[in-house]
Amino acid sequence: MKTLIPTAIRYLLMFTAVAALSLAYPASVHAVPTTYKYTGNPFTDVIDPPYTTSDFVTGMVTLAGPLAPNMPLTTISPTAFTFSDGVQTLTNLTPFTLFQFATGSTGAITQWNIVLASQLDHIIVTRNAPGDVEDGGRFSLFVFGNNANSAGTWAISASVADTGSTLSLMTLTLMALGLVARRFQRAAG
Repeated sequence: MKTLIPTAIRYLLMFTAVAALSLAYPASVHAVPTTYKYTGNPFTDVIDPPYTTSDFVTGMVTLAGPLAPNMPLTTISPTAFTFSDGVQTLTNLTPFTLFQFATGSTGAITQWNIVLASQLDHIIVTRNAPGDVEDGGRFSLFVFGNNANSAGTWAISASVADTGSTLSLMTLTLMALGLVARRFQRAAG
């Protein structure tokens, strides 16, 4: 009986330490990949088919984590992206890219400058900066579609939140094992 009390105190201290560590290192510190979706407005100016006034720029950009609030126009490196202008689609395999974003107080995208080029004249552009608003696609030197002065909108696609850190799961496992061990000790004593 004398050895049972120090053992119980030792287990209690161990569980308390592990629980304190799990609170000090919450799951929320892990970056959650965040995908932003862009939808532009229909092109107003088209030169030669295949572009039509029904085409517009759409895109998805996945970042390692959400954009920070009140961020000035900053160059960002996405983990994945895909953009289409209704005629061509450019993805992570696109060799020439530029992604710049600025955000407001909630972290929502307020300004952007995105240029994607797979070749000299296979280009998709979307930008919204003071005095420079444009969505456009170019398939060759004389085949393009664009929309000036009418910016599209950004939305955050649903991100899968981190459901728990390894430390939190380890804490629950150790506590469960401790309860089982305690029941066995009571049954044996």
